[in-house]
Amino acid sequence: MNNKNINNTLINVIITSSYIIIICMLITSVIGWIKTANLIFIISGFISILGILFNIYLYSREKSKKANRRVPN
Repeated sequence: MNNKNINNTLINVIITSSYIIIICMLITSVIGWIKTANLIFIISGFISILGILFNIYLYSREKSKKANRRVPN
């Protein structure tokens, strides 16, 4: 029982930190693009954000699978 709580807490921390990374990546990409006028910063930032969103999706899916596998008492 305690293991499930730790897993849920860990998944929540990973998802929250991923959202923070998305925000930082977006800000960094925009600032880099403005300072250098090079479109590659926006493209790389966009690709990174898509990868992070995919990871958030996978962790959320895993969390919902674990919630559905609960054994009734």
